[in-house]
Amino acid sequence: MTVSGLIGATTYAQVISTILFFPLTLFFLKHVIPRRKSALILEPVEIVTSAYRQSTKKKVPTPEPLKLEKSFDIDRRLFIKLIGSAGISLFLFSVFTQKAHGAFFGSVPGPGTVSLKDTSGAQIDPAIKTPTDGYKISQIDDSSPAFYGFIDKTGAWFIMKEDSTGAYRYAKGSSSFSTNWTNRAILSYDYFDAIF
Repeated sequence: MTVSGLIGATTYAQVISTILFFPLTLFFLKHVIPRRKSALILEPVEIVTSAYRQSTKKKVPTPEPLKLEKSFDIDRRLFIKLIGSAGISLFLFSVFTQKAHGAFFGSVPGPGTVSLKDTSGAQIDPAIKTPTDGYKISQIDDSSPAFYGFIDKTGAWFIMKEDSTGAYRYAKGSSSFSTNWTNRAILSYDYFDAIF
């Protein structure tokens, strides 16, 4: 980015900002470019332990044979093998199974459809159209009682009336919303299930 910023600079401000970021670029290049390093040779550590023998008059230290500790490099290699085998197995699993998402996300591999269930366990179709789908609010009269007018793209309408007790009643029609909105107080309103 620094080199392209320097090449594409058209103003002094762009040149100065590029020059300010140039030391950061050199720092990252120094750490990113691989350098040849000599191999790290880990020699086993010698540990001499002493054991004390109980004699009748005094304690005399007696050296035991030398014990060699294992290098921690063996544990690193084992860890790398475990990571590698886990990565390879996940890769093969994703290549050779068609429904790998089932194992990872807890769903049963199937036809790829989503099913919703209610609290009783019955399946629910999320694509069911409700009677008021497609209607948008068009008019509001917030006096008492309050009226809310809704229209859909075909010109069908319904008006929702809210009385002072908080009860809602509905009236609907298929055309002439503006005329019915003007006469909203005298329309015949009923419960939702009776109108829709």
